[in-house]
Amino acid sequence: LLPSADTDEVVLHRMSAAAGRVVVDLDLSTARGRNTAIADGDMIVIEQLLERLDDAVVLAGHVYRPGPRQLRPGMRLSDLVADADGLRPGADLGYVLVARERGDERLLQLLSADLAAAWRGDRAFDPVLQPRDEIFVFSIDSSRAERILPLLERLRLQSRSGAPSPEVRVGGRIVAAGDYPLEPGMRVSDLLRAGGGLQEAAYTLAAELARYDTIDGVSRQTALLDVDLAAILAGNSSADLLLQPHDHLIIKEIPQWEVQESVVLEGEVRFPGTYLLQRGETLASVLARAGGLTDLAFADGSVFVREDLKRREQEQIENLASRLEADIVAFSLQSLQTDANAAQALNIGQSLLQQLRDTTATGRLVIEVSEVLANPGDPVNDIVMRDGDYLFIPKQTQEVTVLGEVQYATSHIYQPGLARNDYIARSGGLTQKADRRRIYIVRANGAVLSGEGSRWFNRPDSVSIRPGDTIVVPLDADRMSALSKWTNVSQIIYQLALAAASANAVGVF
Repeated sequence: LLPSADTDEVVLHRMSAAAGRVVVDLDLSTARGRNTAIADGDMIVIEQLLERLDDAVVLAGHVYRPGPRQLRPGMRLSDLVADADGLRPGADLGYVLVARERGDERLLQLLSADLAAAWRGDRAFDPVLQPRDEIFVFSIDSSRAERILPLLERLRLQSRSGAPSPEVRVGGRIVAAGDYPLEPGMRVSDLLRAGGGLQEAAYTLAAELARYDTIDGVSRQTALLDVDLAAILAGNSSADLLLQPHDHLIIKEIPQWEVQESVVLEGEVRFPGTYLLQRGETLASVLARAGGLTDLAFADGSVFVREDLKRREQEQIENLASRLEADIVAFSLQSLQTDANAAQALNIGQSLLQQLRDTTATGRLVIEVSEVLANPGDPVNDIVMRDGDYLFIPKQTQEVTVLGEVQYATSHIYQPGLARNDYIARSGGLTQKADRRRIYIVRANGAVLSGEGSRWFNRPDSVSIRPGDTIVVPLDADRMSALSKWTNVSQIIYQLALAAASANAVGVF
């Protein structure tokens, strides 16, 4: 026989003419069993020994030599793991799990221990081991859930109505968030130990405990309990709540822990770069930290970009494009589509749609940097900075740019005393498609002065021109029958181009 043969429970199968098939149990470890007479046609079945460790325990997890160990009478956890030499670096001494079978049904029972306390002689955390115990040593990282989950699944299979699965959960700013077995008498401090302790960012004054109660087996209610975490950490046992099945402990985060907001200053500041923000810090404060502006700075041409504005603008552009696309589809289905003008309008609409799809929002916010510097802390002009804000201070500029429906769109040297129409004249004058009533002036800081509906503005000398200004002459869509269908869209595209045009004038885009 092989060494693995189980000689205590051998089965003899024999065919009898009188009784048919006969099964006889033999014990080959005894002389009587070995002396049993064998007849022709007998079949003897010898099974392999059961791989049960009735006189051993199993060490597993974050150790150098996992596997079975001999169990001696009265053996405790500290006898099995006498020191840290057998543990891998980073082992969690505070939470060791013992999986134990109990009763004739061999139901799973889980209990925890504390190796560090056991080595100090604390018997409360140094359990006496029993046959077939499996001892799990975890690392201090969050990987313990992989080993605990199969054990929890066994506990869940054992649960019944009125006898909920003994498990609890911890989440939030804990080292190893997850589900853990609920032990008899387990308290909040024990769950913190199971989770590897609090993270650096944990709010240590208070926590929250969600408790679930099943009402008459037909409904589940949730109660939220305040946990005095500071008292528990100080050793106050009266504040250390006793846990119930399915309790969920939530560890909060210190307010503003991960909020490291920053802004970027570029251009003509003395110390350009990225600056971390204090809560509620204003533009004047950040500029002061950056050393202020250089002698060549053009404060009135500053470009300020805000990320959330850019996102909202982009959403509006995309919504407008979707509406325009729907209008084009509806227009193409009308009876006018056979008209030459209608076909031309459809082509223009599709061209405008493509321009919208290609348009990228700038997110520019018009600010007066010179006013900010002159009145730091002013609640109107000195804006509160946000994460991702970008400020570019250009060099002094001497150009005035003319764009749109002029004979030759270009930039001109700024000359004091010249008015809007003078610069338009220097660009060859207006084209026949120009919209005289809607001429725009875009200041270098992004502010827009519109002449629509204003007789005063349309006077040649009504608005002074400054260095860095951009004069935009839009297309008169009303005079072009094919384009009149899409007048609003074309004007919006012009407006979207204004921010980019003025920023381009000071050298940003």
